[in-house]
Amino acid sequence: MTLAKSLNAAKRLERTDKFDDAAKIYGDILARYPRNVNARKALESLSQRLRQASDPPAVVKAKLAKGFAAGQFRVTATSAAELVREYQDSHFLWSLLGRCYLELGALDKSASCLTRACEIEPKSGESRTLLGNALKQQRKFHDAITQYSKVIEAEPDNLAALNNLGNTLATLGRFTEAAQHQATACKLAPQNAQLQYNHAGTLRQLGDLNGARDLYESAVKISPDFAAAHFNQGQINGLLGNRTEAIRNFDSALEVNADDDRSRVQKLHQMAHISDWRWPEEYQQHRRHLGLRGTACSPFAMLSMEDNPDLLRHRTQAYAEQQFSDVAPPLPARASKRPKRLRVGYFSADFHAHATMHLMGGLFEQHDPNRFEVVAYSYGPNRQDDSRKRLLSHVTHFREMSNVSNTNFVAAAQADKLDIAVDLKGYTGDNRSALFATRLAPVHMSYLGYPGTMGTPAFDYLIGDHTVCPPGSERHYSEHLMRMPHSYQINDDQRQISDRQFTREACGLPKDAFVFCSFNNSYKITPREFDIWMRLLAQVDGSVLWLLRSNEWSQANLQREAEARGIDPSRLVFADRMPQQDHLARQKVADLFLDTFIYNAHTTASDALWAGLPVLTLMGQQFASRVGGSLLKAVGLPELITQSEGDYEARALELARSPDDLLGLRSRLTTNRKTASLFQTEAFTRALERGFDMAFDRYLNGLAPDHLNVPEMETGKTSLRPETVAA
Repeated sequence: MTLAKSLNAAKRLERTDKFDDAAKIYGDILARYPRNVNARKALESLSQRLRQASDPPAVVKAKLAKGFAAGQFRVTATSAAELVREYQDSHFLWSLLGRCYLELGALDKSASCLTRACEIEPKSGESRTLLGNALKQQRKFHDAITQYSKVIEAEPDNLAALNNLGNTLATLGRFTEAAQHQATACKLAPQNAQLQYNHAGTLRQLGDLNGARDLYESAVKISPDFAAAHFNQGQINGLLGNRTEAIRNFDSALEVNADDDRSRVQKLHQMAHISDWRWPEEYQQHRRHLGLRGTACSPFAMLSMEDNPDLLRHRTQAYAEQQFSDVAPPLPARASKRPKRLRVGYFSADFHAHATMHLMGGLFEQHDPNRFEVVAYSYGPNRQDDSRKRLLSHVTHFREMSNVSNTNFVAAAQADKLDIAVDLKGYTGDNRSALFATRLAPVHMSYLGYPGTMGTPAFDYLIGDHTVCPPGSERHYSEHLMRMPHSYQINDDQRQISDRQFTREACGLPKDAFVFCSFNNSYKITPREFDIWMRLLAQVDGSVLWLLRSNEWSQANLQREAEARGIDPSRLVFADRMPQQDHLARQKVADLFLDTFIYNAHTTASDALWAGLPVLTLMGQQFASRVGGSLLKAVGLPELITQSEGDYEARALELARSPDDLLGLRSRLTTNRKTASLFQTEAFTRALERGFDMAFDRYLNGLAPDHLNVPEMETGKTSLRPETVAA
């Protein structure tokens, strides 16, 4: 058949409504003559007629679109569902139905309708992107990525697909790929604040804090009322040490929404870091509702603001409800007896030269390999320092999980078939404690990193002791308490103290004066302690207060506060940070460590005691304010525990004026560090293993978790045999 005859035949078929047959002839012509303009125009015209025939009238479509735009999703969906019975090939109706169901949260229906829309018009980038969105909300991330990728392949400049693909890749932990797509989107739409914000979040995950900060800054310039961007910019500036900038960022967020408790808490925390003591007054103005009226706030930031364990638990539970959604129920017993080796997983971002490893290094070394298999899950910096190398030589397995998505992280931990999972981070920085919302092991425990309740049933036990968690304090915890026989805090009795001989002159200290010392972080210091410390300096001639240099603003503010109390600012001496072994060695030149009240020294206190420096503490109410007491009891110096601010001040003054008494304390401390329970790493490890056995034994016997008191036992002994049978 000639070309002209073929075209005429196709037109006759169109006139008799045989559209499919006509379309086939036009397609055959174009297959033979790809540049034939008449056939191409005829096919396009036919396709347009077919689309119009498959859709309801324009006025009906306009009414449906108006209903959707007005948020009438359920009514619009009902009308569209009725019409689609008549117009079964209407891309408009199927796509609209899918969008309505997506807004209503009916994800299965949405995905089904949008799939049909894509079948009708495979080249519709909008419908395919919406299908990707439905699949993403169903947590079918890989299927969503496929849909977004198809859109971008056909439409490289499709902003919605680029952004959503980037966000989905970020959800899976594929941050490098995510950043590439988000960067492309930002170039295409440089005035889109949301795109800048999303890209910033990915750069933050990649560790590019400066790049993230710049993007957040760009977002707030584009959209000054973008409160979340102000907040995240503040967080980044805080991490970078730009604390005054961070305060301004949080203030900007509060200008947008004065009820943004999250921004206010972070602002107050940054103010505490720079010793701007206007924060307690602002805190008191807002304390009754902070973290309790819808905007959950970081429990760690609030920990140092008030010693009130009841209030802290309420705030923490509010925060946990957002962080731990859909907590998995306990697992049924999968064995009738204790395995030969319990498999214990420790989860942390701090498996390197960090306070956690300064304390725990010896624990991993002392775990009984005949009874315990230890798996370390690291999701922090991959630093190959001495602490990491030591850990690697003593754990059974080391899992590098820093660039692994939460979904894959959980799958990997579950594949390891852990018996006990221990979170070492809690609500401290860079934590991934939300992993524990899913059951990683039959028994979940919280330990060491965060001194307080996690506020969620995701954790079965919190490891404490009888001092930090005294009888009657159970109501402050969502977890059941596993109380160690002495202090809850593990210490490494192999920690090295530098041989470097420090002199007072080398440390900037007067040679013959009394040296009070407090190496706590600046945010822990409040006017309550400082008033006492300044009165001590006033009463002890020539004495000085040796502090850790935190930041320039804190130093200037503390000097100003000293002068306001009649003390020469030069009597505050600030110590630079230095390697841990040297830091321990230099503490020998101080006379007395003065603890902070609301949030005691923790690792810092055991550092001082290990170095032979006595610590004076005030026993508070919450876990964080009782750690000093726990450490002093375990090192055999309970007389350095005071119960009131008056007693604290009087005891400090007494010791400063009684060199013989202080010398006696130092002598006892030197002796006790060799024998006291605080520095007996092997004995602590055996007791911890006993606690693990007790908790796991309850699980094997079908018993719910309960408060446990771990008894003291002889080194190397255990009362639970591997063959313990469940009831």
